[in-house]
Amino acid sequence: MNSTPDRAVTADRNHRFDGQVALVTGGATGIGLATARQLASEGAAVAIVDFNADAIGPAEASLREVSDRVLAIHADIGSAAAVDDVVEKVTTGLGSVSILVNNAAISIVKMYVDHTDEDFNRQLNVNLMAPHWFTSRLLPAMMERRDGAIVNIASVAGLHYTYPHVGYAASKGALIAFTRDVAFEAARFGVRVNCIAPGLIAVEKTKKALKFDSLDQGTAFRPMGWGRPEDVASVACFLASDEARFVIGTTIPVSGGTTLLVSMTANEAGAAIDEAVAASA
Repeated sequence: MNSTPDRAVTADRNHRFDGQVALVTGGATGIGLATARQLASEGAAVAIVDFNADAIGPAEASLREVSDRVLAIHADIGSAAAVDDVVEKVTTGLGSVSILVNNAAISIVKMYVDHTDEDFNRQLNVNLMAPHWFTSRLLPAMMERRDGAIVNIASVAGLHYTYPHVGYAASKGALIAFTRDVAFEAARFGVRVNCIAPGLIAVEKTKKALKFDSLDQGTAFRPMGWGRPEDVASVACFLASDEARFVIGTTIPVSGGTTLLVSMTANEAGAAIDEAVAASA
């Protein structure tokens, strides 16, 4: 059975998302902004939400370079009430959402024994509960229309050890499982739910979280070098499009080979862990 309506899959990338409304969380910088720009450039009306007040204005201006149907919302989505408010603003301002990209995330880099309950809960609320809240609010209408796509941005940290951030890794591992099981329930109603697990992406937030002085550090985790936000955005837009009509419940690593860490010898893995711990000290 087709997982999307009888909408022709077109090779014209400039119009893949004509007539659709997309919501991108964490959309003011990095992967979120790159994804929002590509969606907008290919015809979607795009709403972004972000906690970074300084970045919201420039992000909106960037999006308006490619579309006049843009909505930018400053909000902390770490609570259900905040998510309800965002959903109301987006549906009122742009219409019913057909593409949801759950990208917003917080990473607190410290050893597990140094995590406080507040640290752990903050990461769970933004990285896992916010995708749940947005999905639970928007999925029923998608199912009723038998049309829609949800793309969750997880991390290779949800697949294997990367560096000291247990709360972040736990939330991303849970997001991968969440994606898989929601996808199974939603698929029969024509809604596709998938996930991306990025590796190290060259954005200031990642460098700051890892306490790297430059992007030349972290060599143990980047066989192909650092990725670009656009590397993830292009996969997110594929998964959001009808070109991915037969793809459900999957997690695609976009990591430049980072996932090859699982095949390291014990000594090589130990050296990688030592580098990560040193970087977070």
